[in-house]
Amino acid sequence: MPTDPLLSLRGVSKDFGGGVFGLRDIDLDIARGEFVSLLGPSGCGKTTTLRVIAGFEAPTAGQVLLEGREIGHLPPNRRPVNTVFQDYAVFPHMDVAENVAFGLSVRGTARGEISRRVAQALELVGLADKAKRPVAALSGGQRQRVALARAIICEPQVLLLDEPLSALDASLREQMQVELKALQHRLGTTFVMVTHDQTEALSISDRIAVMSGGQIEQIATPAELYDRPATRFVAGFIGTMNLLGGRATGDGRVAGGGLTLPVEGAGALPAGAPVTLGLRPEDLILVPPGPETAALTVTTTVFHGRSLRVVGHLADGAEVVLDIPRAAAQSLPADGAQAALALRPGAGAILLPA
Repeated sequence: MPTDPLLSLRGVSKDFGGGVFGLRDIDLDIARGEFVSLLGPSGCGKTTTLRVIAGFEAPTAGQVLLEGREIGHLPPNRRPVNTVFQDYAVFPHMDVAENVAFGLSVRGTARGEISRRVAQALELVGLADKAKRPVAALSGGQRQRVALARAIICEPQVLLLDEPLSALDASLREQMQVELKALQHRLGTTFVMVTHDQTEALSISDRIAVMSGGQIEQIATPAELYDRPATRFVAGFIGTMNLLGGRATGDGRVAGGGLTLPVEGAGALPAGAPVTLGLRPEDLILVPPGPETAALTVTTTVFHGRSLRVVGHLADGAEVVLDIPRAAAQSLPADGAQAALALRPGAGAILLPA
């Protein structure tokens, strides 16, 4: 958590009435210059959080603080915050430069200053040669850049992005992810992005707040979320995770799914305590049967490009998935065959609540 946050939410709740809660007692600190993503399934509260920060929704309870100053009472146009919307919201009757200049024009900024800052913003987003182009003639990626330029030209302290890349095709979306992170790095502006795409969040965020049911399940760096998820929900939502029921053995190990593994944190548990083991697909391997292996019936194998995903069932019926390098494809058992499963040397299992 940032020690000197730029933006803070303190106990923020949003009650829409009729028993429908958008947010439940949210606490969130975001540092100056951070790129934070709000990640979760539909209805989890991420867009409501963004709208509360922007001023489009008034919280039922709690505070919205910017540099320690309460801004919850300010209308959107008086907050040092700008929003880039999912549908870009560019003006089709204006050219690129007119779209980008709109916010400054409304403020009554001098014409020379507007021209200078428009040129600067378009240079930043790679559209310097498109200033007089009608926005209707631009591609989706270019219109997204126009929306970004229009948002940053007013120099907001916080830039909010609501699913900014969801309307783009897959290849352009990946390109824009790289460009968006590079732009944020050059500007040094605090970015807060809403997304339901975990790959997108993992690839460009400094920290990610994973949300469910109007609450934050965990906020951490991408690596920490992936390697040390705090809850079963986060473990299942970030990447692919095999979740196996097990019990502590009392000696720092956990027995589950036919495997008995040393697990960090298990030493504090009494023998027999129920837990859940989290095992990443890339940390599981197929090996000859032995005392440290579990019996596996292979169900199917799916081509994933650089790897093959093997799906199978353990003796207790639990389904597991493994990601196997293509180099090992020739030695893979056929669908329906018996195999043995083990944890890759050097890998670790994740201990989660039962």
